[in-house]
Amino acid sequence: MTPSVLSTLAQWEPSAPRLTWYGQDGERVDLSGRVLANWVVKAANLLVSECSAAPGSLVQLDLPAHWRLLVWTLGAWAVGAETRLDGERSGSEIVVTDRPDRWLDGGADDLVAVALPALARAWPTALPPGVIDGAAELMGQPDEPLFAAAPPRRAPLAADPDQRVLLIAEDPATLVEQAWSAWAQGGSAVVVTPRQQAELASIRDQEGVRAP
Repeated sequence: MTPSVLSTLAQWEPSAPRLTWYGQDGERVDLSGRVLANWVVKAANLLVSECSAAPGSLVQLDLPAHWRLLVWTLGAWAVGAETRLDGERSGSEIVVTDRPDRWLDGGADDLVAVALPALARAWPTALPPGVIDGAAELMGQPDEPLFAAAPPRRAPLAADPDQRVLLIAEDPATLVEQAWSAWAQGGSAVVVTPRQQAELASIRDQEGVRAP
C-alpha cells in the first residue's frame, strides 16, 4: 500500500530534525521536517514532470540503504506510485539508480541517475542521452506539488514527536520500512552505516536517541 506521504509530512514540526544521516568518511546530513518535506516534493515533481509518474506507476529504486533512497521513496509514494527495491531488471516503468550503466541496455522507460554524496548537485560525468540527472534536475523543481496528492491509504500512527530512532543502514527495504514507521508516529530517524557500529554510543548521546 502507498502511504499518504504529504499528509504525514504536513503534521511534522517544521524545525525539528526528521532525518540525520551518518555516512562513510565522516559525512553527516541533518534534515529538518521542512527541508525533508521540500526534498520529497521536489523528487515527486521530477518523477511527474520528467517521467510522467502517476498513481499506479511502478518505480524501481535501485539505490543502497542511504538517505537519498528515503527521499526518492517518499517522492514516489507521494504521487501514488508503487515502489520496488529488488533490483529486478524488467517490468519497471521508472528506475531511480546510482548505477545508471546497469540499465542502459533496457529495463526501464525512464532512467534517473542519482549521485549519492551529500554535496552533489549533478552527476559527476556526462550522462548518456535520455538519462535524467537526478541531482541537477531535482534542484530546479518547484517547492509546491505539481500533482494531486495520493489519497490516504494508511493513516499515520499516534504522534510521538520526541522519539529519535537509531537505524542501521544495511538492507534498503528494511531501512525504508523502519524509517517510515518512525515518521508515521511523528518521530525522527538517525541513520548510520554499519561502519559506525563502534560509534553507536557516542551517536546516541549526541543525537538524543531514545529508541530502540
